Amino acid sequence: SSGLITMASKRQLDAGPTSDSDEPQAKRPTTILPAVSIGPVASLEEMDLKMLKFQNKKLWEKIEIRRQAERELEDQIETMEAKQTATDATLSLVNRYWDQLDENIKITLKRLGQDSDEVVEENSTQDEEDLKKKYIQRLQIILAEFTRNKILALNFLPAFHRLLCDNDFQVIKENVADRLDFSRRTFAKVIDAILDQKKQQTSISERAIKENENVEEHLKTEVGKLEEANNNLQELTTGLQAEHHKFYMDRSNVEEKINLLEERVEELQETAETARWELKKTRLREDRLTRHLAEALDKINKGTLVEASTSNAAAAETETADILFKSQAPNEQAEEAVLLAESRLNELETLKKQHQDCLKELERAKIDLRNIPDSLIIQSSEYRTLKSQFSVLYHESVQMKTMLDESRVLIQQTRNSNLRRIEQMEVDELQTQTKLRNELIQLEDTLAKVRHDYESLHTELEQNLAANEQAGPVNREMRHLINSLQNHNRQLKGEIQRYKRKIKDLQNELAKVRSKQEEIRRLQDEIKHESDKLFSSVKSVKLEEDVDVKKEVVEETCYLSATSNQPGFKSNPQLYQEIEDLEKKLNDKGTEMEKISKELKLVRFYVNLLAIFIFNAHKNVKNIKQQQYTQPIQYTELICLLNRTTNAEMKELKLLLDMYKGLSKEQRDKAEIMANEKVATSARDDLEKKIRSLEEDVAREDSRGPDADSLRKMKVLEETIIELRRNLSATKQEEEALLSEMDVTGQAFEDMQEQNMRLLQQLREKDDANFKLMSERIKANQVHKLLQEEKSVLQDQNNTLHMQVDSQNQVVRMLEEKERSLQGTLVTMEKELNLRSQIMDLHKRKAVEMTQIREDLLRDVEKKKERLSILEESMDRKVENLEEEHFKLSRLQEDGAKLRRKLEKHKKTEGLYSADEVLMEEIKEYKTKLRCPCCNVNNKDAVLTKCFHVFCIKCIKTRYETRQRKCPKCNAGFGGNDFHRIYIE
Repeated sequence: SSGLITMASKRQLDAGPTSDSDEPQAKRPTTILPAVSIGPVASLEEMDLKMLKFQNKKLWEKIEIRRQAERELEDQIETMEAKQTATDATLSLVNRYWDQLDENIKITLKRLGQDSDEVVEENSTQDEEDLKKKYIQRLQIILAEFTRNKILALNFLPAFHRLLCDNDFQVIKENVADRLDFSRRTFAKVIDAILDQKKQQTSISERAIKENENVEEHLKTEVGKLEEANNNLQELTTGLQAEHHKFYMDRSNVEEKINLLEERVEELQETAETARWELKKTRLREDRLTRHLAEALDKINKGTLVEASTSNAAAAETETADILFKSQAPNEQAEEAVLLAESRLNELETLKKQHQDCLKELERAKIDLRNIPDSLIIQSSEYRTLKSQFSVLYHESVQMKTMLDESRVLIQQTRNSNLRRIEQMEVDELQTQTKLRNELIQLEDTLAKVRHDYESLHTELEQNLAANEQAGPVNREMRHLINSLQNHNRQLKGEIQRYKRKIKDLQNELAKVRSKQEEIRRLQDEIKHESDKLFSSVKSVKLEEDVDVKKEVVEETCYLSATSNQPGFKSNPQLYQEIEDLEKKLNDKGTEMEKISKELKLVRFYVNLLAIFIFNAHKNVKNIKQQQYTQPIQYTELICLLNRTTNAEMKELKLLLDMYKGLSKEQRDKAEIMANEKVATSARDDLEKKIRSLEEDVAREDSRGPDADSLRKMKVLEETIIELRRNLSATKQEEEALLSEMDVTGQAFEDMQEQNMRLLQQLREKDDANFKLMSERIKANQVHKLLQEEKSVLQDQNNTLHMQVDSQNQVVRMLEEKERSLQGTLVTMEKELNLRSQIMDLHKRKAVEMTQIREDLLRDVEKKKERLSILEESMDRKVENLEEEHFKLSRLQEDGAKLRRKLEKHKKTEGLYSADEVLMEEIKEYKTKLRCPCCNVNNKDAVLTKCFHVFCIKCIKTRYETRQRKCPKCNAGFGGNDFHRIYIE
């Protein structure tokens, strides 16, 4: 009896080949295999033998799968070893260059003269010793573990062992950290040595600058050379920076490409892994199918499926035919699926190629955008505008640099000049200090001498006082007389003060009248004022006041000058004669006053001195007021001088008063006469000068001729002259009355003077012998001291004034030079400003024009962009339609190919009526498929592991030996280990 025996271990057989795969079982698709038929069995021994045969087959399949897995693992091990060798090579290169860097640092330290070589050597020796110890330990471990593989121990190099002598990552990290610390320390030492050298250079340069002032010129030349070199280096650096920028841009582009390629490689690796996984699955399925096919063919050839009885032949044929059709149906579907997959793969490859081409074009476009050629950039309008702006800015920067250099030179010059001035001032201060010291020494010497003289005079005075104690009663009488005279003088002073008050009131009234009158009547007021002053002068003569004499003289001169300045003065000879008469009268009055002044003694002398002092003070005040407008800077100094002069004059007056008290009557009279003579001569000289000036003015006016205004003024002056004549007649009468009164008072005063003279002669005879020497000596010492003080003060003032004048002159010169330079710079700056303003206007116009052109171009560009967008949209639509049509076409072509194949099969099977014939035809087809496509003689018994195409071993060996090491189907390269023999039964 024949039957089918289903194996209980079906699940084990199904799980056996799939258990070696890497993926989990949940995700794997399960394949249901048909039941295995053992055939007719006569006994249990035959069944056991068949079972053993079947188990052996399954074991052989598992061994084959295991061998394939081992081969794959060996390939992976080879790739990992190659990667490891590459990493070892990179690490050895890093270690080598690191050692070179340490050696270079040592050489630089030796050049710099540092003592860090010992430390470096110690550190390096310590590192080498530690590495040797670790290397020995590691070799021992390697020899213990890899006794069989001795070749691996010889591959270790000492340079690589320094970094990877230990498998532990922490040890490697510690070694690398030690080396980093060592290199960091050496770098720090190098930097410190460089900084020390810089400090030494700076200190040497500072010393050289301090020692040698002439080195500055040399340094300037060297600095200029260095600046030129620096500029050249800056240009080189800018060029190098530009090149570096270009290289950096290229590098960035290349890196981007590399990144893209790496991403692409990763994607391809992922796809390759997925393809490998699917290949594994397909191989396993293919192996199973090939086994089943082989079994089926063996059974067909042997005739195991045919039954012994002839009665059941038709039934058996029908069953076999059904089985064959059932087996053929999945085979046909598989073939169709393979063909579809191949067509789809081809489409995918074409799409991938298109995608890669598009990506390449995109990258090229990006690179072109990033690296635009120089010609396009130079021809662009923006570049030209920027270039013009840059040129303008560059010229401006050059001008500003020149201005800056000039300003620096000016600053340096000013600094040098200030330093020179300071040095001069210091030298002058030293000179003045030395002078002051010498003067102080001289004054101390003189002071010692004066003290000695004072002591001697004090002793003499004591002796004279002791001798003059007998003259006590006489002195008392003289004191009584002096007191009476002093009282009389006080009364006279009171009367003088009353007359002065009256004069002041009259002067105030005259001032008010002057302010109210107009310019035409000024002459009349002045003449009246002169008459009033004459009247007051006569009264003052009566009161023995010499100050009014001076006022009359001054007023007469003012009157003469005022009258001479009038336009009608020169045309009227009568007026001129009257003025001459007045001058004569004034001269007569001067002589009369000189006679009267002899009789005025102490009071007149005091008043005269005070008047002179007041007159000088007024002159000084007028001069100072005039100089206020011209020299406002020296105003304060002049005021100080005025105060000093007034103090000096007061001192002189006090001295004169002291001397006057000590003088005799005759000497006093002589002094008064001399003073009056001086006053009169000065007044006469002034009058002569004024008369000369008046004569010159008269001559000028005569040459011009009379005018209408001058005639009017002449009439007014004639009227004033008539009034003045009347006043003169009245004043003459008053003068006569006053003269008579003065004669009476003079006689009485002479009587009193005679009495006083007698008494004074008696006193003089007694006191002259005692006090003459003392008074003269004291006066001489006082005068000498005062003169010395005045001399020293005047010298100091003179020196200070000279110093101030010199400093001011220097400052003025410097300021003038600065003004000139600044004026020149201002002129140049104004010219530059004008030029720049013109250039700015031109640039503004150009900018407006360029903005207009730019707007027009932008409008055109926008229009073109809109057109482009419309064209792109239309193109995209057309491309999409074309792709859809192409896709439909490809699908139709695939369907047509399927139908053609079915037609061909149908045509082949049309002439055949039995299943055996159909099977024989299919077997022939399979045999043709199993033949080698290269020679079509031998069967396929070798596989290329790179592309998994099957050929005969002879063709592959001949190709390998003739160096045609490429697959005949896909042109994939292969090596000696890339083809394997297969056995198809």
